[in-house]
Amino acid sequence: MNFEEARNNMVLNQLRANRISNASLIEKIELFPRESLFPNNFKHLSYSDSIIHLNDGRFVLPPLTSFHLVQALNPSYHNNILEIGSGFGTTTSILNQFTNNIDCIESSEEMIKSFNDSMKSELFSAKLLKSSIENFFANKNPNISKYQKILINGSLDDEPHQIISKSDDNAQIICIIDNQEFKHKIIKYQKVNGNCNRFIIDEASSSLIYKFHKKEQFVF
Repeated sequence: MNFEEARNNMVLNQLRANRISNASLIEKIELFPRESLFPNNFKHLSYSDSIIHLNDGRFVLPPLTSFHLVQALNPSYHNNILEIGSGFGTTTSILNQFTNNIDCIESSEEMIKSFNDSMKSELFSAKLLKSSIENFFANKNPNISKYQKILINGSLDDEPHQIISKSDDNAQIICIIDNQEFKHKIIKYQKVNGNCNRFIIDEASSSLIYKFHKKEQFVF
């Protein structure tokens, strides 16, 4: 498989054709060997425009969705960033070209292994926190007040109110909401003077990273 050709096609047909317009972001994506982040059994899917599902329930977002999230986050050098659901590092590797201050949370053992292997190969630099996606959303999150920007790689079935309430003033939270009110929408939350503004950015193809509303068990 010609990965360079696949990368060029991804940028031209998936990203540029669908409102990924940040020139600096596009340049970084064009130059980065995304396929190097994937284990051998997934390399052939590294430029796929579909969600990649793992057997453990985790997934990799399509490039278009990932980079819409990054574009909405608009990272810069001085940002402390928290990334939830870092996966194989497909988003982390691009964020790292804007800032060195990235903390990540992941639950999948297969993804964590590949993530650590990529860091050892110096493909990117980040810090994996000793937490899990489930614990983070179950209100067992670390101190998030130090982060100016929080990126959630996946859909939620409700707005992340407790994350917003614990975040620093002027913080930004980018995620995808998929419920009756918002169907597959990328949303940016911006805290200003204790209040939170909501901006709907775009539609996205995603899977649920966490469900706040659990189905009640049927009792006989």
